[in-house]
Amino acid sequence: MPPNQPDLFGETLAPREAYVPDPRHVRNRLGEMLTVMRSSGNWPWDPDTVEFYRETVWPYLYTKLPDAAEAARFRAAIEAEAARLDAA
Repeated sequence: MPPNQPDLFGETLAPREAYVPDPRHVRNRLGEMLTVMRSSGNWPWDPDTVEFYRETVWPYLYTKLPDAAEAARFRAAIEAEAARLDAA
């Protein structure tokens, strides 16, 4: 905003804090995806979605778990299922 333009609301807004997901929701989401993968004989999602999950969603969700060992367990389980589904 230019310095000579008055603020429409009479005050400046405070910057918002970054969203931090609840670890319970992260666990639930990873668990749901893993359940779907385990119950499928081939990839349950189209190739673009699988690529998006692999490159963006799963790595992000792993970082949102507070326990690195838990994140490693989810990563190993999902990678094992992904390898199985890739081979199918």
